Amino acid sequence: MLISRVLASGVVFPLYIDPGNKCAEWTAVSNAVTSNPTMPFYIIINPDNGPGGKANSQPDSTYQACVSTLRPAANPNVHVLGYVATGFGSRASSAVEADVQTYAGWGAAYRPTGIFFDEVEGGSSANLALYTTYAAFARGQISGAFVSLNPGTSIASSYYSIADQIMSYEDTYSSFSTNDLVISSSTPASKQAVILHTAPATLPTSTITTLVHTEGIRALFITPVSEADNPYGSIPSYWADFVTAVGS
Repeated sequence: MLISRVLASGVVFPLYIDPGNKCAEWTAVSNAVTSNPTMPFYIIINPDNGPGGKANSQPDSTYQACVSTLRPAANPNVHVLGYVATGFGSRASSAVEADVQTYAGWGAAYRPTGIFFDEVEGGSSANLALYTTYAAFARGQISGAFVSLNPGTSIASSYYSIADQIMSYEDTYSSFSTNDLVISSSTPASKQAVILHTAPATLPTSTITTLVHTEGIRALFITPVSEADNPYGSIPSYWADFVTAVGS
């Protein structure tokens, strides 16, 4: 029997898009997942700056029907991550943990497999302790939870020991340089993800080659949409080609 090798690098997608009628707005993403069973996908869902609704509530029927389309049995390498804001360490811990608990209480067919902690501030030992607590809480609420932290920039190596993935860069394409990445034995590329928006209208294949095939980062997302136009509110025009380039 031929066993396909799982790719080391994959795609992260901040899918801050309403699924639409019959999940139509997510079709291009779910199709990519289905068509690339050896590629890791890290898909961040964000119903309403978090899970939305009251604490411990279920999502609306659209999310219940559509999240499961992102997690086909043929691709166990897909992580659906629930968005949780942390306010750069200033948001009340009870509110952060309530969001995690709400995602954890969703039905099994549409429950996220991990948590994406946004607005991470890594400038103090107190915050390290705080995010250590959040990571442990997520894993205690969701069995086998994948924990992603988003400082949007390089962060102390100690954070790598508490997370499965670090969003080590999130900004405009033009401002990015590979020198912005700190890659070492304690801050490995295999745990780093990069998000670039306001990218060229033509797929920047050389950047993909450098980040994925040379540097070996864990996940990448590139979109030509600018910050002013909400880069995470639509599917990139070259989405299918982007996925192909990452997996080539």
